[in-house]
Amino acid sequence: MSNSAAPLAETSEWQTRVHLAAAYRGLALAGVNDHTYNHLAARLWDAPEQVLIKPEHQQFHEVTASSLLKYTLDGEKLSGEGNVSRGGLVIHLGVLKGRADLQATFHTHTPANIAVSAQRFGLLNLNQHAVRFHRRIGYHDFKGFEFDEAGRQGLLTALGTGRIAILRNHGVLVGGRTIAEAYIHHHFLETACRAQIQALGAGLDNLLQIPDDIAEHSAQQIERKPAITEQHHDWHALLRQVEAASSDYRH
Repeated sequence: MSNSAAPLAETSEWQTRVHLAAAYRGLALAGVNDHTYNHLAARLWDAPEQVLIKPEHQQFHEVTASSLLKYTLDGEKLSGEGNVSRGGLVIHLGVLKGRADLQATFHTHTPANIAVSAQRFGLLNLNQHAVRFHRRIGYHDFKGFEFDEAGRQGLLTALGTGRIAILRNHGVLVGGRTIAEAYIHHHFLETACRAQIQALGAGLDNLLQIPDDIAEHSAQQIERKPAITEQHHDWHALLRQVEAASSDYRH
């Protein structure tokens, strides 16, 4: 990953730290927080073999730019206080090492995305949020906790050349070419999962699904839009929200 591919706001380590901390805080504000578990990770634009990730003792709402740990893709800790859980290192370092096109990886388990991950039919074309991902989601069967490096290949296989995977009976994995892209994709995926769980209360036979051809057309419409970078209006809206809640994430 060369510097020429990086948005201006993401070219320094400190800016990457600030933006990743903002993503953690933004998800916490949205109610995405599984105690101290789950991680968001981002590689450095000017040092693509190095990755930032939160320590295992912090919840999302506690993360700051300076509290993020720095690791190499091979798992060597370079800086920071504390450590990362084994699962966090296996998942995020493994995916970022195998996918040089991605800057960020988000892994979460919320009640909604866990519920969808346990449904045989996966994410349905029930709303305009869901059709963004039509036939663009990989599925990874649960084979135990991701404590072993041998499990990394399964995650990469599920992602394929895409950026979204639903981990069966577990949660979701979202990749992004920027932190902003990963955040916004995760937002729409999480919203689609929440909507699906609520809609299923009416019974599957009573739901109106969007036809495959319309869903594909809609997904292509989204793909023709400009790439999501840190200049995107939704990302700036997030930064304002996080800043209004507490500016200490920048510390």
